[in-house]
Amino acid sequence: MRGDEEQLRIEAIKRYLTGEAPSSIYKDLNRSKVWFFKWLKRYQQSTHQWYKALSRAPRSSPRVLDPYTEKLIIRIRKTLEATKYAQIGAGAISWELTKLDITPPPVWTINRVLKRNHLITKRIKGYQSKKKSYPSIKADTPNRLHQTDLIGPRYLHTKERFYSLNAMDIFRHKVKIKSLPFRNASEVMDALLGVWKTLGIPQYCQFDNQQVFSGSERRPRWFSRIIRLCLCCGIEPVFIPFREPWRMGTIERFNDVWDKRFFRAQHFEGFHHLQEEEKRFELFHNNNHCYSVLKGATPQGFEASLGFRANLLDPEFSLKDISYKQEGKVHLIRFIRSDRILHIFGEDFLLNPGCQYEYARATIDVKEQCLKVFLFDEIVQEFEYAIPKHK
Repeated sequence: MRGDEEQLRIEAIKRYLTGEAPSSIYKDLNRSKVWFFKWLKRYQQSTHQWYKALSRAPRSSPRVLDPYTEKLIIRIRKTLEATKYAQIGAGAISWELTKLDITPPPVWTINRVLKRNHLITKRIKGYQSKKKSYPSIKADTPNRLHQTDLIGPRYLHTKERFYSLNAMDIFRHKVKIKSLPFRNASEVMDALLGVWKTLGIPQYCQFDNQQVFSGSERRPRWFSRIIRLCLCCGIEPVFIPFREPWRMGTIERFNDVWDKRFFRAQHFEGFHHLQEEEKRFELFHNNNHCYSVLKGATPQGFEASLGFRANLLDPEFSLKDISYKQEGKVHLIRFIRSDRILHIFGEDFLLNPGCQYEYARATIDVKEQCLKVFLFDEIVQEFEYAIPKHK
């Protein structure tokens, strides 16, 4: 078919050169006026093989990465591979490009470059569950569950010591980070207010058992200032089992990202410089870090797709506005061993034999002044739990 069409073009021009009228030629060949003069113009331009059709493919493709950026991606990947403790994935490469003031291509484009250049490594198999029923909270809506962790101390090159409070909404994977000069209740409370003013007020806020969160065991039933702050804001604090940090695995993985991609990846001139740079890193994470659990979306993009608007804490709310409320719930998850002891804020409660070697959820109901113990989502025991009135 292509050869026949080319012969028609050649025939049309030959007949024109013998003096035949154009209208007679294209009507006889059952072609249009535009067709005839298109090929006449092509012939008159003396183009080599003028009668052949040109490719209609675009001369450039916006999907094709320029060679310089591709070489830079490969070089950054190899540099990260040679750097101790550094992460080497597409997200880390994207962050390195941003630090060079280069707008990074999408993460999936970086992954294609790595795959094309045989730089993809197989993931090592992670933690294996012991198949014990664990009373976890299902984060199935935005701001149902926040995981909050305080890491440190860390030290800057200036010998300054600091801590970092990292918080994440588990459903959106959106984070808020805040560096603190001290690990005391006032600093942590102020940072938590900043989290809830930015991410919104969660239903549950999960902590580990650091004393700054859970309070001193010397005064049982006197809630810590952090617990009282949660109750004041209508939040139910949740404490994970002792010595099981993987129960907050999502924020722990982010802590690793924070440590390797942010804290150890650049030089800070001082604490204030650190605080400025952490805002930039937080913004980058929320807008650029893609999560498979979000089907490849970024936290900000996922939030936009939901059309979600968080219920934010009042921007004017401060520590002086905190008032203790004689209501709310505090949850503690504990693994019950052979002694059947449930340890709650410095007190021990003896549980039934059926609770041995299982995870129990203990819920302190502040309004009802009682401690309820759940096993497999069913109440198995209940204790009186008189709580002194806090000022």
